[in-house]
Amino acid sequence: MKNSLSQRAIIRLTQYHTILRDYSKKGIKNITSSSISKLLEIDETQVRKDVKSINCKGKCKVGYNVVELKDIIENVLDYKVVKKAFVIGAGNLGTALSKYSKFNDYGLEICALFDIDKTKIGQKIDNKDILDLKDIKKYIETSGINIAILTTPNKVAQEVAEFIVNAGVKYIWNFAPTILNLPEGVHVWHENLIGSFLQFCAIENIS
Repeated sequence: MKNSLSQRAIIRLTQYHTILRDYSKKGIKNITSSSISKLLEIDETQVRKDVKSINCKGKCKVGYNVVELKDIIENVLDYKVVKKAFVIGAGNLGTALSKYSKFNDYGLEICALFDIDKTKIGQKIDNKDILDLKDIKKYIETSGINIAILTTPNKVAQEVAEFIVNAGVKYIWNFAPTILNLPEGVHVWHENLIGSFLQFCAIENIS
């Protein structure tokens, strides 16, 4: 079902899941579409449409069962299916992402980091090895992992991306502040942190 959902719908469902997870921890059993829409500042009709699209039914004046809706979203978005990945770039951002334990709750397991800095290679971050980037092809062939989280500086991002794609990477979650130009068949998600901040400033009229 995930493949039939739009990118925006998937993003909204992940936001619903965050709310549901918090409600579940607090022991709250039910949640209404109105409550979700107010928290996210979106149309209540859109919430109901999204929930209906994943075959979850609520009750009039009661809403949705928190645990049930949370589980359905997890199944639809494959939270239970572990996706293994590695980080390219053991700098501040790469280190922070590697230490973020909550990724495991969403099915993402970071297994290693790669860098070219000889002073970092051979060390560990949160029990994950920092390996030499030149050895990445052998690592991919041995591990079967082809998902990379790119956190390199902007000036080398394209070059490094081409290198890891030639080594066998098929999926890239790109945190480098640049748009990558890669061959067809390579799937890239650009995580634009600066762009998100500027959108926030514009919407909230922050000057």
